[in-house]
Parts: sequence; structure tokens; C-alpha cells
Amino acid sequence: MVQRRRIVMGLFGLGALGLGACARSMPMPGETTSSAEGGSAASASAVTSASAAAPAATALPAGTTAPAAAPAPSPARWADAVRLERWDEAEAQLDALPEVDRQRPEMRYVRGRVALERGDAARTVELFTGLEKELPLLVDDIVRRRAEAASVAGPFAEAAAFFGKSRSPSDQHRAALALEKDGQLAQARSILDRALAAAGRSRKKSDEAKLRAARARIAEAQGLMPIAIADLRWLAVEAAGLPEGEAGAAALDRLKQSLAPKDQLARALTLVRAGQAESAVPILDELEKKKTVPLLDVLHARAEAKLKARDYPEAEKAFRVLSTLPGPRKVEAMYQSANALARGGQADEAIKRWLDLASRFKKNSWAERSLYQAARWLLLRGRYDEAAPLYTRYLALFPKGAYREDAEYEQALAQLSASQPKVAQKTLGRLAKAAKKPDEAQKLRELEGLAAFRAGDRDEAVRIWTEVARTFPLSFAALAARSRLAAAGAPLPPLIEPAAVRPANPLDLDLPDPARLLVSIGLDAEAEGRLVPFEREAAARFAGREAEALCGMYGKLAHARRRYRVGVAQVGMPQLLRAPGEADRWAWECLYPRPYLDEVQKLEGEHEVPRGLVHSLMRQESAFDQEALSPVLAVGLLQLMPKTAEKAAAEVGMSFEPSRLKSPHVNLRLGSYYIGKLLKTFRKNPVLAVASYNAGPKAVGQWMRPGVDAEADLWVARIPYDETRNYVARVLGNLARYQWMEGGDAAVAPLVLEVPVDVEVPPDAY
Repeated sequence: MVQRRRIVMGLFGLGALGLGACARSMPMPGETTSSAEGGSAASASAVTSASAAAPAATALPAGTTAPAAAPAPSPARWADAVRLERWDEAEAQLDALPEVDRQRPEMRYVRGRVALERGDAARTVELFTGLEKELPLLVDDIVRRRAEAASVAGPFAEAAAFFGKSRSPSDQHRAALALEKDGQLAQARSILDRALAAAGRSRKKSDEAKLRAARARIAEAQGLMPIAIADLRWLAVEAAGLPEGEAGAAALDRLKQSLAPKDQLARALTLVRAGQAESAVPILDELEKKKTVPLLDVLHARAEAKLKARDYPEAEKAFRVLSTLPGPRKVEAMYQSANALARGGQADEAIKRWLDLASRFKKNSWAERSLYQAARWLLLRGRYDEAAPLYTRYLALFPKGAYREDAEYEQALAQLSASQPKVAQKTLGRLAKAAKKPDEAQKLRELEGLAAFRAGDRDEAVRIWTEVARTFPLSFAALAARSRLAAAGAPLPPLIEPAAVRPANPLDLDLPDPARLLVSIGLDAEAEGRLVPFEREAAARFAGREAEALCGMYGKLAHARRRYRVGVAQVGMPQLLRAPGEADRWAWECLYPRPYLDEVQKLEGEHEVPRGLVHSLMRQESAFDQEALSPVLAVGLLQLMPKTAEKAAAEVGMSFEPSRLKSPHVNLRLGSYYIGKLLKTFRKNPVLAVASYNAGPKAVGQWMRPGVDAEADLWVARIPYDETRNYVARVLGNLARYQWMEGGDAAVAPLVLEVPVDVEVPPDAY
């Protein structure tokens, strides 16, 4: 995840491309709102009742006489439906309004937008025709959206003329589609040729795939089969896993054109990298039968596909066969066969194989990995007395090894849980001093306190834990330190230092008219885009309080993206180290917004999810960006993998459309259900459930076994993936702040040290 921040904010979980805004009530034209009003507790439905019921006034060109105002529609749920992208519901509610309301320019606009989202392009063209004269605030958007609809439903020439002026690959794609539908195939292909040259330079494969798919279709219609087939081959290989790639492969089959064997192998490898390893296996099986490419290449690709598909028994067999064959990857295959065993639940046998490999090949890089993995899995299995000396052996053999830092840290954990807490204390203290990030240093310090306690130095442990709890309040390290202090019978410091006494001096903030109008009809995401160009102007009006002004302005939206980015860039750490008062609560709300609050809290209640956990996950997963798409194709606010979402949809009785997964309504519903399911699996333990949300329940099941030293701070410290370990700490730190914002000290749930390591993860867990 990309992190953009002015200061080090890792402790508070600010990772992941920060953006933001939280839902709050929206004033009508002529009103003003303090930046301290309508805080995170306000909801999307509050926005609707205050403003969507009566769309904002429209600015008219000079010299134009305003028509008599029609009665405002009565408060309704349609704006909430638009805001959450429940398009069918929005259409029904808008169409049920009185005719006089439906004919208002704002209402025609939102109805046209709903029609476009539902695929009724002809209705959008009808509603938007001439609308720019009645709704000049949104003239650019109306013209563009009408052209977008016209590219589907006509008039096609108009759409081609509009999009043909743009250099954007997506706009040129639209222009070509319009020309294609207008029968102007040569002109359409000419545009695609130019667009593909630009797309190739940008190296954005998704753009290139759309353009090549269109050109292949047009070239085939023109009878230019060499061009069509070349594009289809590119799609089948380079875009494998994308919809266009799979359509390209199907088109080659239809045309009775086959990929060369080396291209079939390349297609299989692309599918593996795209997270669709299961689809690669049949291709590789066929290549093995035909023996048209080197056997070793096919076998390695199939073994990798089985491993990525989590078919661990078959992956182990495939790598074991490879390990018996001569070739440069023989030792790698030995390592991976043990790796598949460990992941498949046979860690003890895997450890034996790794140790054998390490003893046979000494300084080989795969021997280094094997020795380190053997030590790590001994740690995870609770065999601490065996793990600690194995880490010592690794560090001696590979003083500059790739895993040296991890080995030192994990060795200290093994010593802490064995009979060497004093040695662990010294190592953890040294690592804490060397840590580059404050949050990492404090997690190490908390463990250093535990080592001191187990070594019999209670006073030193209490001193360290108290310091950690005071230094970074409401972080995972601070929560763990407080739980340790309570267990030791020591006095607890304040959960967080009290707020500075400073009188509030509210800012009078308002939105520019276009953004104001868009918010009033539920299109907060578009409103956010309209606000960005006004940031400098808006901030300039409030010298010395620019960040507060921007956060307050974005806080009027029910879309939580840009506000968070502003907070990450502008809010300093000192503002988070003490409780907020009336004068500075805006800073916390900026960094911990609660978008779609009513919907989220309804879903949390329905699925027995602790209040604030969904927003805590959202903050870490997508930084409140509903358009977020990860490299492994996780989607939306809660970064759902399509296969996970499909299974969750089946369990809640919801139809699944991959194209709708970015919708807040769909993403929140399925993500909330899924975290609730994980909580049920892991006996409502948030540590295990949050770890499972990131790494998967089966992986978490591998890290638990009865008899291990598994109190919460130690269990998290031993998570073998840095990403998951930091993820758990940040999400639980987020949760503590969301809880504090809702109810103060009393609302913050203490970290329960006991972790239920005897949980049985069901075979069908996903």
C-alpha cells in the first residue's frame, strides 16, 4: 500500500493511500455551518433529510429570470439510495415523486444519472437533452454524461465528436465504439491505432486490453483478419485473467485459431500472476500431454499454480517430482515441496525437510531460506527451546543474510517464551532503540516489558509498560501495555491525556454551489471532485486554520476519501497524543472519518460486529476509496476479493455481479457479513478475526495450536507475515480511536490477552 504522509503516522494506522470525508448534515443555500458541527456521528441519512429533500438552488446566467420555485419534494430515501448506489431503489423512488418534482432540473439530472448507471442510456440521452441550459452549474458534466450515453444509444456521431477530441485512452475508446456503431469502421480503427500507441507508452494494461479488444472486433468486421488475430493473441496471453483477455481466448477458439505452445505457457503464467491459478492448471496439463514445450518449464509452472491455488497436497507432489529431476531449479523445488507441506498442515515434516536441505547444500540461497523457515515454523509450533538455537545457527552461518533482522526479532520471541527472558529483554531493548518507526519501537518496548516481568523484574516491567501506554495512547502497543499492567495489579495511567482547555471558535464554512447541489442529490463522490479545485481558495479565507477549514469542508460530504488525505498531510502527531477538545476534535474526525455511518452501524448490528470495526478495516484497507483496486484485484472500500465476495453473496442470499462490487452498498454489505463470519469462527476474538481478514482463516489456523505461549501481544508478535502483523496492530489501534470518539474512555474495549488457540477452522473456510 502506498503511504503519503507529512509526518510519521504509522502508529495510528494511516497506511494505504489516505483520503477522506465523513457523513454529516448538509445546510441549504444561505446557511452556514461550523467546522465543529455535524461531526462523524452525523450520517448519510442526515444529509438526505437536510438537503436531498430540497435540492440546492441553481445559479442562473446573468440576465436570466428564475422560474417560480416548485414545491420541494418531501423528505425521501432516494438520495440515500443514490449515495449508496442502490440504483434500482433510487429509480423506483424517484419515479414515484410527483410530476412537478420530477421535472425540476436537478431531479432530471439525478434521474438521468441513475438511468446511466442502470444501463438505460437512451433514457439518459432523453433526460439530458437541453438540460445544460436549465442547470448551468453542471453544464460540463451534463454534456459529458450525455455523450457517454450517446456512445451507447446514439446519436453516435455526436458522441464520437465529443470523445474524439480527448487524448485519454478511455475517451478514445468511447469515440471508437460510437463510430463503430455508426458504421464508420475505418475511422474507428484509426482512432484505436492512435490510442494504442499512447496506451503502450503508458503501460497500463487494462487500457490497452480494452482498446485491443475493440480493434480486434472492428478488424474482424472489416475482414482484416491478421490484425484481428494478432490483437486476440495479445489479449489471450498478456491480458489473461482480465475480461478482455478471456474474451480474446474465446474468440480465438471461435475462429479456430490456436496459441503457439510457448504462448500457451505464457498465458498460464499470466493467469497465475493474476490470481487465477486454477484456470492455468488445465492449460499446463494439456501442454504436458503434448510435450511441445520443455517439460521442466511446464512442471514448474504447474507446481507454482497448484501452490498459488492453495492445493497444497498436489503442489507438494508436483514440487517433489521436480526435486528428483536434474536442472538448475532442483534445490528450489525441494524447498517449495516443504513449503507446500507446511502450508497444508504438515509443518513437522516440512521442518525435517528444510533442515535436511540446509545441511546438504550449506551456503546455497535456498539452504538459507530453509534454515530460516525451519526456525520460524518451530517458533510457530511452540517448540521454543528448539527454535532459539536454530536462529543462532542461522545468524552465525549468514551474518549478512536476507532474513537477519527477522531472525534476531524472532529469536528474541523464542527466548521470551522459553527459559531465557533476560536474554530476550536485552535483544528487544536493542531492537526498540534501533527501530525506525515510532509504532514499531513501542511494540518492541511492550514486549521488552514482558521479558522483564518474566525475568522477575516487575518494577522495570511496570515502568516500561506505563511509559508505552502514555507515549502512544490508543495504539495496539498501548492497549497491550495496559492489559499487562492490569494483569500485574499495577496502577493504570490515563487512557489518554485529557484535552487542552481551549474555547472553540467555529469556522463558517460552505460549499461551492456545484458541490452543494451534487451533495443535495446524493452524488457526494462527484461533489468531492468539484471541491478539490477550490481547496486553495477555501483555505486562504482561514489563515492559520487552513487544515481545519479543509477538513470541515470535506466533512460535509458522505464520501470519505479526500478528507482523509487532507488529514494525513496536515494533522500533526501532537494533536493525536491527547484527547480532543471542542476546539480540535476536527483533527480526529479528519483522520478517523465514518462514511455511510447509518448503513455501517446497521450492518455491524446485524452481523454482531463491534461498533467501529468496519470503519477501522475500511481505513486500513482502502483509505475510504471506493474505487480502490489492489494488484491482486481486491475491490472497493473493504478490499474484497471477488471469489470471497461471491461466496459471501451466496450465503446472504444476494445476487453477485462483479461489476457492482465497488458500490458502497454491495461492498459494505458483503464485507460486514464476512468480518462477522470470521468473528463467529474465532469466538468473537477481534485479534484472530482481523488477522484472518488480511491473511485468510486457514493461514491463521496454522498459527494456532494448544499449548503455545499465545497471549494476544505475543501471538500478534509471532505472525509470520510483516504485512499481517502490522495490519492487525493498526486496525485494532483504529478501533480504539473510533470507540473513544463515540463514547470516551468507557467505550474503549480493553485488549483481551487470552487468545483461543484451540479453535478449529472448518475445511470450507474462505
